[in-house]
Amino acid sequence: MSVAVSVIVRPSRGLRIAHAGLCCGVMASAAACPGVVAQLLCLLVGIMAWLGGRPPAIARQLDISGVGQVRLAVYQHNGSALRLLGGSTLWPRLLLLRLVDADGKVQALAVLPDSVAPAEWRALSLACRAAARTEINTPAV
Repeated sequence: MSVAVSVIVRPSRGLRIAHAGLCCGVMASAAACPGVVAQLLCLLVGIMAWLGGRPPAIARQLDISGVGQVRLAVYQHNGSALRLLGGSTLWPRLLLLRLVDADGKVQALAVLPDSVAPAEWRALSLACRAAARTEINTPAV
């Protein structure tokens, strides 16, 4: 697999701040809820969302070949070849990649501009669009 783009995707600081703000908002909404049970539920849901929904804090290496093959590796570990699925979101300031491995395990990778170096953002965005185009034009087996 010849590599066209290889970037290190770090955890997004903006995404982590937005997640923390949302969880704090849910917990703060307990003040407006009537009754003790509703207040406790708001607090419990906010805490569970904070603990269970945090974006991963692990850097990953994303390699996209010239023919659209994708390889995702946890930083400094070998990765497996993946395929970009339909339903991936490729917006100008957000890449939400749905990737599937050979075993059929689907994983999502959120890439924001603060996740990669500024010089690498455009190249990564274009490579993801090319990989999506390749995947769309490939007939299903």
